[in-house]
Amino acid sequence: MNTMEGRINPENWKDIFSDTLYIITDPNGVTAAPVEATIQAAAEPIKAAETPKPTPVATATPTIPKTPSIPSTPSLASVKEQVAPKAPEMPARLKPAGKYSNGILILMHASYTMTAAQQEMLGKIVKAVQLDYNDCGVLQLTAPVSLKEIEGLKPRIILSFGLPTDAFEPRLTKDLYAIQKHNSTIILLADSLAKLETTVALKSSLWNAMKEMFGMK
Repeated sequence: MNTMEGRINPENWKDIFSDTLYIITDPNGVTAAPVEATIQAAAEPIKAAETPKPTPVATATPTIPKTPSIPSTPSLASVKEQVAPKAPEMPARLKPAGKYSNGILILMHASYTMTAAQQEMLGKIVKAVQLDYNDCGVLQLTAPVSLKEIEGLKPRIILSFGLPTDAFEPRLTKDLYAIQKHNSTIILLADSLAKLETTVALKSSLWNAMKEMFGMK
């Protein structure tokens, strides 16, 4: 009877097992000889795990802000116009006729119409105190006459014809042909040119007052 060793042929098992085959001949302690199985085909090398390629991240291109436009530098003239407040304009009724270059303001009532003869007489009156009628300012207005508004014209002397003391606001204290002063303005009230034209005594009163006012002898 053949032994177990004789029945087992390593050559018959090598095609089945690719690993080392150990044949145990005797379970009672007989040493088994290792038989190397023939590997039919060389084991393919283990491929290294491919490192996943990083997914490209879409990078947003930063938007470059537009360069702000620099406003043009305002001219010095425009800056002055913006900074310097404009002086308030006088009402149309307070714009005297004539050059008004010598600070002499002649007042009359708005309803009065001066004739050519009266204008000539008035020219002679102011010429007698060494003044030029064309350099004076002539202003015709209605009562009440606001001295505060008149002061805006900055007159040195006011010669008023045909306006009584109570036509002014505030009311003047002195009568006709009496020199008086309101703040820094010297004022002389007289009768209307029509009365002066026909009354010699009134002309004399006006002349004496004007000589005193202008310091003439």
